[in-house]
Amino acid sequence: MKYENAKDILPAELLAQVQKYAEGRVIYVPKTEKPKGWGEASGYREKLNKRNALICSRYSAGQSIFEIAEEFFLSPETVKKLVYGRKVMLPVFSPSIVSAAAYASAGMGEEWVRTYLSSFNRTMPDISEYFMTELVKIPLRFIEDVSEENGGKTGQNTDITKRKQEIQGFFDVPLIVVYKSRKFCAPYQPGYLLRLKKDRINAYHAFIFANNDEYEYFWNNYGKHFMS
Repeated sequence: MKYENAKDILPAELLAQVQKYAEGRVIYVPKTEKPKGWGEASGYREKLNKRNALICSRYSAGQSIFEIAEEFFLSPETVKKLVYGRKVMLPVFSPSIVSAAAYASAGMGEEWVRTYLSSFNRTMPDISEYFMTELVKIPLRFIEDVSEENGGKTGQNTDITKRKQEIQGFFDVPLIVVYKSRKFCAPYQPGYLLRLKKDRINAYHAFIFANNDEYEYFWNNYGKHFMS
């Protein structure tokens, strides 16, 4: 490392002070800013950490090593190192409000919804058409007792849906609510919604998908009622 004469770069007053402690010695003056690690300046490391977190999340939710490798264009051996090494700190997935809240706090609420719905072969709303809220509490009186699965009726198929959810252990999870045509509905969990209302629950945890074209109306008219 090339050194410079302190007399050429320091004010006389400061040089006099330095000479009291290190006259005639070669010293190194460290930088005040800690150098950035690999990938930090470009943001690539953050993207890589998030990808690895998603991989571990998918694995903990039951997706196979080979399915994950195919989805992320990685070798099975690379995926094994990630999921077995457990070096990535991420929320543990489970069909529960606690897990959903942990994902939401980490900015991964969308991933929780995707994983939860895929566990019973359902796909989440197209995120390009909807705005997704954080995990909030919504008054249940807003949500209509209508299901896409039973043709808009809460009669004969509700008990069947309810029993399926009970068997799969999907109670005590947030509602997945869709807001479209100025109406709220819970198309994925009609039996769950019915049970909550029968139990006289006033407000409940939910991720809400609001149609982009109606978002302004949705937020202006209902936003003040949501609680985080």
